[in-house]
Amino acid sequence: MSKRTDGEKKSRPLAELFQPGCKVWLESGGTNFGDGLYYLLMNVKEYGSISQAARSMGMSYRAAWGKIKTAEKNWGIKLVETQVGGDAGGGATLTTDGNRLLACYGVFRSRLEQALAEIFQDSFRAT
Repeated sequence: MSKRTDGEKKSRPLAELFQPGCKVWLESGGTNFGDGLYYLLMNVKEYGSISQAARSMGMSYRAAWGKIKTAEKNWGIKLVETQVGGDAGGGATLTTDGNRLLACYGVFRSRLEQALAEIFQDSFRAT
């Protein structure tokens, strides 16, 4: 490290200046599973509706349905069960595989964020 000259201000530690960030996804069958599809499926679970899930994310129903169907086709698993509308109304629920994928990816992301924070602190602590 170089010494300060009289005119230099003491610099802030880099760990105060920056925050770590990273994007992560899973790859299979030419289709990625990342935050976009994760939050779409989380919203389907919360709202019980693909159209409401899509709307909450500023996405069209067609785009949301297309992402889900493409993933299901490429991965060979069913993520969402739908019920056709009518007197009782339509809806959507996650399948067992859909719920498992959300749970596992949620743990994976959480642990990755913890590791990222630790690595960042170890790397930038003294700077």
